[in-house]
Amino acid sequence: MKGAFKNAILVAVVLVVCALLLEVMTRLFVDDGVSYELEMWKYATDVKVRDLRPDMGHKHGPDRNTTLMNVGVRTESHGFRGPAIDERAAPGVARIAFVGDSTTMGWGVAEKDTFAHQVIEKLVKQGRKVDGFNEGVGNWNTTQELTNFVDTGLKMKPDIVVLTYFINDGEPMPTYPKESWLDLHSAAWIVLNYRLDSLIRQFGPRPDWKQYYRNLYEDNAPGWKATQKAIAGFAEVSRTTGVKIVVFHLPELRELKPYPFADVTAKVKKVVEENGLRFVDLLPTVENMDPASLWVTVPDPHPNAKADTAFADGMIRELLPMLDELCRTESKGC
Repeated sequence: MKGAFKNAILVAVVLVVCALLLEVMTRLFVDDGVSYELEMWKYATDVKVRDLRPDMGHKHGPDRNTTLMNVGVRTESHGFRGPAIDERAAPGVARIAFVGDSTTMGWGVAEKDTFAHQVIEKLVKQGRKVDGFNEGVGNWNTTQELTNFVDTGLKMKPDIVVLTYFINDGEPMPTYPKESWLDLHSAAWIVLNYRLDSLIRQFGPRPDWKQYYRNLYEDNAPGWKATQKAIAGFAEVSRTTGVKIVVFHLPELRELKPYPFADVTAKVKKVVEENGLRFVDLLPTVENMDPASLWVTVPDPHPNAKADTAFADGMIRELLPMLDELCRTESKGC
């Protein structure tokens, strides 16, 4: 009996030592600053916070400062990515809010290279009186974007809202399972779970990425129904407050010509325009480029700085007439 107890203790010690060695090896050799699963884990633990409202789920915490995908990520007091911004724009200044998910937040892109920053910077260089803020948060859908904009973004008194739409915005509200100690503290555990999930996706019965996206837009899909309701919600905000909202479609960058989701884009455009909002497809800004040249990393097709520059130029072409109108009617953005 005594010998069995000693053996059990020995096995437990060996397992703990092996687990610690695996953790050390993961942090030394796998965590290179661009490992997708580890950087997303750091983003979730270092920047995001839970919001228990059923139509919110999570958001950025205030005043965060960290490094993700080898670029600095900071938030100000409202959780916007970027420097602190006054509650109201200066007289004569047109304020532009950028609302969206990780593509707007600028996953893997330096702050100065995000399209939100580039649009404002380029307009200022053209002599326009503008400022803006980046309300993008990773893993948000359109419902969450609306909730946070009404709760926080609208208080900043924007004149124009750049609402970006990416194909995964049709997803239903994310789930938030209770996190274990390993989920919060172990890099090795995160890598192991991610790799196992990838194997299941590759060899298991789950649909591939194209089919997954297409399934989101079935007429009775709950996420798509909620998305349509949220788009109508943005339109109502525009009508009641006077803020001008334009919806920019950001293409999925893995395949561009021919684009495999033109029918989905048309479906979203129809809903946006039926609600009286302007819809602009940014696919033409990048469709003749090599798709992989637009990715943050080869396994991670988030838009990189090159893609964001193309998107920014496309956005500016649409925003200039809107600023001209604001200049004529309200003496802003001139």
